[in-house]
Order: sequence, then structure tokens, then C-alpha cells
Amino acid sequence: MIAFIITFASLGRIYGQDASAEPARKGVELAKKRDYDGAAAEFTRAIKTSPKTAKHYSNRGKAYRAGGKFAEAEEDFTKVLELEPQNADAFGERGKSRVSQKKYDEAIEDLTKAMDLDEDDVDSHRFRAFAFVSKQEFDKAIEDYTAVLEKLPKDVEAHRRRGYAYVSKGDAAKAKEDFQAVLKLKPNDADATTRLKAIEGRTAKPGGSPAAADAPPAG
Repeated sequence: MIAFIITFASLGRIYGQDASAEPARKGVELAKKRDYDGAAAEFTRAIKTSPKTAKHYSNRGKAYRAGGKFAEAEEDFTKVLELEPQNADAFGERGKSRVSQKKYDEAIEDLTKAMDLDEDDVDSHRFRAFAFVSKQEFDKAIEDYTAVLEKLPKDVEAHRRRGYAYVSKGDAAKAKEDFQAVLKLKPNDADATTRLKAIEGRTAKPGGSPAAADAPPAG
């Protein structure tokens, strides 16, 4: 779930009697209902009323990203950064939008900046890991998934995706550990069960190891 900056409780405090408050409020309400096109339209109204307010661009960008309009989202987060050059959230959101457009190098740059500004930004580690896997830079992806697990050791998907990265790298032992961790947290997980059996079957043979071709695509 994408977190929108503006909440109902904070609207009055942020805007007072600003005319942009009402469309901003409607935008948040529509976003909660997953009407992202409608939300974006309301945030556009807010922008027209208050074009120097970064929060409106940020919320519209999040509505665009949630609705799959990644290029439009990227443009809005770029505008946020013009207004607020040290906005960690905007770097993170633009990076995620760029990952979705397969602009991996630019995404990695943005996500790294987001984490430099906010050391608790776990999501940027996830998306940067995805970008690294897509570039077949598995060691760097593993570092990012490890960083996620240091903060969230029971994160099933981080274990799973780090396991995929280890498979792609050809490290059967480490991959096995991650898929075992998935099954400990989620005992009936069919994907982890299948992956673990495949690893055990291959490593049981002399010289056997999981092949990169057995790994799922990044994501």
C-alpha cells in the first residue's frame, strides 16, 4: 500500500484555509478507495491552486504510480525534488517509478540517495535489490536483501528473494538456508517447497548445483 503524505487529520494543520485543501482531501479519499485516476485529477486541481506545494505533486505522483502510470509519477517526483532537493521520500518514490520503467541505473542512483537521507528506508533496499538482480549483480542484491532482514528478520519475501539471488549466483547452501527460513515462517509455502526440493535434488548429485536458469525472473 502506497502511503500518501496528506491525511485527513493533518489537512487543516497543513493548509489552514488554503483553497487547495478541499481537492487534496478528495484526492486522499479517492486514493483510499483505489480510484487512482480520480485521486490524480483532484491532486491536479490542488496543484493548480497551489503550484509551489510539494506535497500535492508527491501525492499525485503516488496516485500515478499506484495506477501504473510510472512515467507521469517520475515527472511529479522530479518536480518535488526541484522544490525540495533533500526530500528522501521523493528520491525513493522516483527510484521505484524508474525501476518499474526498467531504468535500473537511474533507479539505483535515486534509491541510494533516498537511503543516504533516511537510513531507516527499508523499501528502497527492496527496490534497489530488484534493480541489481535485473542487472545480474547478485552480490549487491544479496547485500540489500540482507539489510532488509537485519531490520525485519521475519520478512518472508526478503528471504525468498535473497534465496532466488543465491540460486542465480550458484550458491546452493545459502539458497537452501533462505528457503528453509521461508518454510519456517510460512510452512505451506508451495514455491519455497519446490525450490528447496530442486536444490536438494541437484546438490545430492556429484558436482550438482542449482543453475541460474532455475531461478525465477527478477521481481
